[in-house]
Amino acid sequence: MRNFLLALVLGGTSLVPARADAVDIQLLAFNDFHSGLPTSFAMTPTGPVPAGGAEYLAAHMDRLQQDNPDGTLRLSAGDNISSSTMNATAQHDEPGIQALNLMRLDASSVGNHEFDEGLAEFRRMEEGGCHPIDGCALPNFKGADFPYLGANIIDTTTGKPAVTPYVVKEVKGVKVGIIGVSYKNTLKEAPGPTAPLEGRDEAEAVNTYTAELKAKGVRTIVVLIHQGGGQTGGGLPNQCNNLAGPIKDIVPKFDPEVDAVISGHTHNPYNCTINGIPVTQTSGHTRELTKIALTVDRATGNPTSSKAENITVTHDIKPDPQIAALRRKTDEHGQQLLDRPVGLLDRDLTAQRNTAGESTIAHALADARLYATSAPENGGAQIAIQPPYGGGIGGDLIVNPTGNEMSNLVTHGKALRVQPFSNMLVTMTLTGAQLEQLLEQQWCGQSTARVLGVSQGLTYTYDNAKPACDKIDPATIKLNGTVISAGGKYRLTANSFIATGGDGFSLLTKGTERVEKVRDIEAFETYIRAKSPLRAPALGRVTRVN
Repeated sequence: MRNFLLALVLGGTSLVPARADAVDIQLLAFNDFHSGLPTSFAMTPTGPVPAGGAEYLAAHMDRLQQDNPDGTLRLSAGDNISSSTMNATAQHDEPGIQALNLMRLDASSVGNHEFDEGLAEFRRMEEGGCHPIDGCALPNFKGADFPYLGANIIDTTTGKPAVTPYVVKEVKGVKVGIIGVSYKNTLKEAPGPTAPLEGRDEAEAVNTYTAELKAKGVRTIVVLIHQGGGQTGGGLPNQCNNLAGPIKDIVPKFDPEVDAVISGHTHNPYNCTINGIPVTQTSGHTRELTKIALTVDRATGNPTSSKAENITVTHDIKPDPQIAALRRKTDEHGQQLLDRPVGLLDRDLTAQRNTAGESTIAHALADARLYATSAPENGGAQIAIQPPYGGGIGGDLIVNPTGNEMSNLVTHGKALRVQPFSNMLVTMTLTGAQLEQLLEQQWCGQSTARVLGVSQGLTYTYDNAKPACDKIDPATIKLNGTVISAGGKYRLTANSFIATGGDGFSLLTKGTERVEKVRDIEAFETYIRAKSPLRAPALGRVTRVN
């Protein structure tokens, strides 16, 4: 067990000479990197300042490591990739991983966004190799030089971790155990296909591997957890004003041998102490980095003191030249990919909804999904659906009013902005009764209506005056003019996020004979090419009364 003896410090420097039996270990950490190559702003006690950018983050870590050259570990609490810039997205986040390699990252937990393009793509981020469709954005992409950790990500076929649960680093003769976990619903909410994986309780996983580390003689233990909270009412990065959220309930369950917790996911900075354990988070996107100084008793291997600080990644420092060059190359190559022509648009496709909740962009995307998955080898779909704006649609597709002859050109960048999450399309079998339940879930259990885009041929009517879970008369649900049979079987395509129950569409987890072969962006671009100039679909597939 830790035995903290609080050392007197002044500006982070001990007032007494370092003892021969004490070891100073420095943790430099961040969370939610999201291929953080561009710069941004961060909040400080004097107001917002320019901050962030991978080249500046690297420079600040190099500066801080000068204070403890042989006693520093560089760590991340997950979401290193995805939900990033269009340039990085177009290159499948290979530049983001390369930037972390150049930063000499020692370890990272997985986050939910590590699985955005599915398990196979996450393995490629780990191990390297070229994208199976788009090839390599970087020559000879070798994947992460650092280990990804996921102690609570379990392969349900074996019952064992699907991701390395922990690593042990020796620092100045002291063994430091680093356990990584993500929040337990990561795989349920990640849009990519992750079966047969499952997220387990965070604290149980941490305690299981803490016990294993203790049995190996490891007494300094750090947890990287992709779960967090926030300061109630807001607060600056080094404050802890009424911390709320899951992290507040998880950390007290940890074995007291845990010495530091670096959290993430919620993008809310704080510097807290829970049960005597420093618990930190930055606002993400490289705006701040965390410094935790541990003083460890060499004889016992236990920390005797700790001090945590969140540091703004300011621009008053020379940026790392290698990462700056990588960013420039990423922007140049990414723009070339984004400018690649796809096809022509007849008129705007927008998320503007009619009184029934329909939009031209949602129906067009559903049509594209049906087009891409209707062939037997791709799933044999008869119906396709698209979650509404905010649940899978990144924006409108607008004809440029420039007056030039190519004003209606759709580029890869424009298409990718509409479908930015690289979800796989999942085609499954549902009964007619299940299809009705699925459509009812547009209101049932939802805080607000989530009217789906539906592919051509599917029509139905709902009565908005009826109760939330009973708005649709089954007799109005028709496929190509024929009423759906409750006992009949139908092949339906959905994106992988809602296919695993996301956005409240839990019925889709019951779908059988699942086929996953096509990504949403590929389906959309294939459809645009085939139908160029793409016409906006007519509304009226969904009818509302009352």
